[in-house]
Amino acid sequence: MTLAKFLFVCVDKFCDRSQNNKKMLRYDGVPFEIETDIAYGEGKMEKLDIYRVKRESGEKYPVFFYIHGGGFVAGDKVYRRGLSRWAANLGFFVVNVNYALGPEEHFPLGIQQLIRALNWVGENAEKYNLDLDNMCVSGDSAGGYYSAMLACVANHKELQDRFGVHTSLRFRAALLNCGIYDINEALSKKLPFKLTDKVLYDFSGIHVKGLETYEYSDVLAPLSFVDANFPVSFITYAEKDIFCKGQGQKLIKKLEEVGVHVEHDHSTKLTDNHCYPLSWTTKAAKKNVALVENFLGRVIRKEV
Repeated sequence: MTLAKFLFVCVDKFCDRSQNNKKMLRYDGVPFEIETDIAYGEGKMEKLDIYRVKRESGEKYPVFFYIHGGGFVAGDKVYRRGLSRWAANLGFFVVNVNYALGPEEHFPLGIQQLIRALNWVGENAEKYNLDLDNMCVSGDSAGGYYSAMLACVANHKELQDRFGVHTSLRFRAALLNCGIYDINEALSKKLPFKLTDKVLYDFSGIHVKGLETYEYSDVLAPLSFVDANFPVSFITYAEKDIFCKGQGQKLIKKLEEVGVHVEHDHSTKLTDNHCYPLSWTTKAAKKNVALVENFLGRVIRKEV
């Protein structure tokens, strides 16, 4: 196990209890349906879970497509089961996705798998009564990167051609938590134990010094493909983020420049750091969750 993977695995295991406490796993007194480890492809990691509150009416479900974080090398959908129930309780049909991780697998396999998972949603829309015109993509950390990238790939045929994928589906909204959106900016940050270079190598199979000659170097950063067609967005960032400092602010600025509706929130304390809303209980996390729930409520009602 690489150093990066070891560190991110420890984070997930350490934070599992707080992220998936009894309150987050509540049912709210209504019938709740969960299906786990549904195959959306043939790969070992190509599995997803679905969550929904059972409805008596024939109203279609808006879709919440969630991608977990973990430094591109760790993480699992099981650690987002509390968040998935939370989103389902808001009224979404939740699709909680696993995807390829480094160092065993490299970019762009993760993107290719996530497109397959997205197409699974389209293929099963009638079965689950889904509103494909009202889908929100969301993720934290590495999942925030993949969420932004997935939204761009869905909007740009040239990216689909480049990655050898196809989808006709689009997202109406994006909810991004402490993601990486500008790869070059992220790589300029110096972290202990040369962690930046190690994560890049585990993610792509190249070191920082080899980035210029990497075949996908020009399509690594979602910020390069954000345009007026990007989904309406809510961006969360930590002002003193030890991993992704400045990334959220850059995306917000770009969205404002291209005229996309964007709302945002951030923490200011060092203790409210990377992906701080996942703690659920701190003052900053509670504030963020309240703002996000308001945003998602308007997404469900198609008011934003």
